[in-house]
Amino acid sequence: MNEIRRYLEPAVFVLLWMLAGWVFHLDAHVYLLLGVPLVAFFQLVVRRQGLQRLWARYAVNFRLDLPGAVIAVALMVVPGHFLIVEALPTRQWPIILWVVCCLAGAFFAAFALRNQSWPAARKALPAFALVIWCGCTIMVAAARANHRSPIIGLTGALSMLKSFALFFPVCFVLEEVAFRGAIDSHLYQPSAEPAKRSAWISAFFVSFLWGLWHLPIVPTPDGRRLVAVAFSLVAVHTAVGVPLSICWRRGGTLVMPAAAHAFIDAYRDAVMH
Repeated sequence: MNEIRRYLEPAVFVLLWMLAGWVFHLDAHVYLLLGVPLVAFFQLVVRRQGLQRLWARYAVNFRLDLPGAVIAVALMVVPGHFLIVEALPTRQWPIILWVVCCLAGAFFAAFALRNQSWPAARKALPAFALVIWCGCTIMVAAARANHRSPIIGLTGALSMLKSFALFFPVCFVLEEVAFRGAIDSHLYQPSAEPAKRSAWISAFFVSFLWGLWHLPIVPTPDGRRLVAVAFSLVAVHTAVGVPLSICWRRGGTLVMPAAAHAFIDAYRDAVMH
């Protein structure tokens, strides 16, 4: 595939997603949910790859054995409880559908876990640790800027654990699956670009797109503020996104990127809410 086209296609994809967010004034949940059909279209029509490769880079087909099914059921416990006790009573369909994505993601997470090569996981571990460090450092700075303590007690730890149990499986359906599973795989093709510099460029580019992608769901009252917010989003998501891409490439499945992303978001909620 022509290299320019390989970069242009995900850029257009993200731009169209962003335009939909702005034009229709989508809230965060609906904006995320829109990614489900969009990512499926990108993977099947643009990339011409099976959906199973969104969760395991080299999987031939989607198959869940008995241990995988047990893992999936275990991952559904917290989202299932949240759906019945908290989401359904709100009668807010975007929230309900978000939790349904958590439940669906449990199966895809189990599939990825069963396809995870542990030697590959060890190879991805330094990048995984760097993601956690970068993300949590940013959240500590944000907490202090908002006059909140970055230290969480027992209650905060339990809240963080619950959030992680929701965020981890949902990453296999929303956001992480788009930017690492689909877009990063489209940009980084080792057989097509053996040079290390090209690998770094593609990691920075997908992180740049990821940062800009947040703009439609971030309050920006004027043009000057939009530029400042865009710069901030790109800086933050590049710091976290580049090691996430490396984690995905080296680990071979979405397990470690999803776990790192979920951990950071869970910590954010524990210290900011």
